Amino acid sequence: MSRFGGWILLTVALGACVTARVMLHRSLEGSLEWGWSEAAASLRVSAVLSAVSAGAALAMAGMLLQGMLRNPLASPFVLGLGGGAQAAVAVATLVAWRAGGAVGTAGELAVASVGAAVALITCMAFGRSRERGLDPVSLVLAGVVVAAIAGSLATLCEWLLPPSERAGLLAWGLGRIPESPDRSMLVVAGTALASAVGAGLWWGRHLDAMQLSDDEASSLGVSLRSMRWAVVMAASVLAAIATALCGPLAFVGLVGPHAARAMVGGAHRRALPAAAVAGAALLVLADVVRILVPLEGAGRMPVGVICALAGGPAFLLMLRRGAARHWSP
Repeated sequence: MSRFGGWILLTVALGACVTARVMLHRSLEGSLEWGWSEAAASLRVSAVLSAVSAGAALAMAGMLLQGMLRNPLASPFVLGLGGGAQAAVAVATLVAWRAGGAVGTAGELAVASVGAAVALITCMAFGRSRERGLDPVSLVLAGVVVAAIAGSLATLCEWLLPPSERAGLLAWGLGRIPESPDRSMLVVAGTALASAVGAGLWWGRHLDAMQLSDDEASSLGVSLRSMRWAVVMAASVLAAIATALCGPLAFVGLVGPHAARAMVGGAHRRALPAAAVAGAALLVLADVVRILVPLEGAGRMPVGVICALAGGPAFLLMLRRGAARHWSP
C-alpha cells in the first residue's frame, strides 16, 4: 500500500468511527437506533473529542517509546505509565479527601504526569544491563512488575476511601469516555497533541537515528541523553493526559503505532501524526462497541474492558511472532 493510500485509509477509518459514535445510540427501552439528536448532540460530540484526545495521546506516546527504546512492545500500558498515573491520582485523591479538599483537574494532570514519569524511569533503570544497555525483554518484564505494584497501590487507596468517594475513582479506574469532560482538560489535551506533533516533526530525523546503535546515533549528531529525557517527558505528559481524561486504558498505545507504521511507513515525521489518527480511531471504535454491546441492568461496559479484550490478543500475537526480536521501524 502506498503512503498516500495509507493516509486515506486512516482518515476514512477515523471518519467512519466518529460518524458511528455520533449517530448511534440506545433508546430508553434499550433498542439500538441510528439518527441525529439535537438534545444529545453536545454529549456525543464531547464524547468524541474525549476519545480522540485520549486515543491520539496514547498512540503518540507509544510511538515515541517504541522509537526511543527500540522495542516494538513498548507502550504506556506495557511499561506501566498508565498504572503509574493511576496510582498517583489515587494517592492524591486519598490525601486530598483526608485533608478535606479535592485534587481538581490541574492537580490530577500534574500528579498523573509525575506518576507516569516515575514509572517509566523505573522501567528504564531495571530494564538495563551493563553489557547490552536497554534490553527489550527486561523492559517488558519491568513494566509488568511496575504496573502490578501501581495497580495494587491504586486499589489500596480506593479501599481506604469511603464508598461515596470510592465509586467515582473505581469507575474512572476501569476506563470511561466522559460525555461532559472538563473543557480546560480538552484544551490542555489539544495543546499537548499539537505540541507533540510539532516536536515529532522537529525530532523526526533524531528519532529515526535512534533506531540504530548508540554509537551510530551519536556519530550522526544525536544527543542521546537529552533526546531520551525529552521523549520521557513528552510520553509521560501524553500518557498522563489520556489517563486523567479517560482513566488507564490498555493497548491503544501499543496497537496504534503498529497500525500507523503499516499504513505510512516507519519514518517518524510521518508515523507520529499517523499514530495519532490511528489511536483516535481505535478509541472511538471502542466507544462505539460499548454502545453496541447491551448489558441488562448494568449500564454500559467500561471502555477499558473493551480495550483490554481487543488489545490483549493483539499483544499476544505480537509476542508469538517474535516482535521483540525482529522489528525495524
